[in-house]
Amino acid sequence: MKLNAVLGFGAILFLLFVKTDFYAEAPFTLEATTRRVLVAPFDSYLATVNKRVGDVVEAGTDVLATLETAELDLQLAAAKADLAACLSAESVAVRDGKAAEAQMARAKAQESTAQIDLLEYKINRAKITSDMAGLVVSGDLERQLGAAVKSGDVLFEVARLDMLRVVLSIPEDVVPDIAVGLTGEFATAAYPGTRIPLRVDRIDPIAEIANQRNVFKVRAQPLESHDWMRPGMRGVAKIKVGRRSYGWIWTRRLVNWTRMKLWI
Repeated sequence: MKLNAVLGFGAILFLLFVKTDFYAEAPFTLEATTRRVLVAPFDSYLATVNKRVGDVVEAGTDVLATLETAELDLQLAAAKADLAACLSAESVAVRDGKAAEAQMARAKAQESTAQIDLLEYKINRAKITSDMAGLVVSGDLERQLGAAVKSGDVLFEVARLDMLRVVLSIPEDVVPDIAVGLTGEFATAAYPGTRIPLRVDRIDPIAEIANQRNVFKVRAQPLESHDWMRPGMRGVAKIKVGRRSYGWIWTRRLVNWTRMKLWI
């Protein structure tokens, strides 16, 4: 009995006074901090699709898709013909000394030139490119070849691969222990053996519901980058909160639940 009492007293002292590092554990998702939305520049039809979700694109060089320009080409040819006719009419009017007619022909020529510039600008934009290198994260359009698109319709989204963030879903009862500047580690489901350090940058002030429980989104900055890291990857992250006693760590959920139920 004395031995049991001593062991029990020792266990209580151990739980109360021996401390260890406490980590707040939560699932996370890798998100891109910068995305570029590529939209249809004018009303047309989808002619070709060269890239799909998951493809890496280079800035300004890779053509993701093209729009039909047959109608614009006809309008451009007509505008060039009008310009040639206006220039010819201006030349004849100048030769004959008809200043008013020459001025009118010159004004029409300027209108035709502006129309040509606009049509050429649209035709050049028929090739959908991204001014930012990255990964195509939305835009599976292969099944929509020939479909009509309207100006402003979203065709693709491209995310930068060198600017990712870790978005953790921290349970409501753990949020009070989290602070900006805390560090930790995360591991993805695809590479569970690779632990990547992180630093907490921001805590969203409003809770969200996930799996029927309140969570707060905590955004953290990865302190290392790997070529295999992609937006949408998931896994588990652990944030080092500080040193806590074993008793506090093992009983905190029960204590919080009891205090809520008994209102103490």
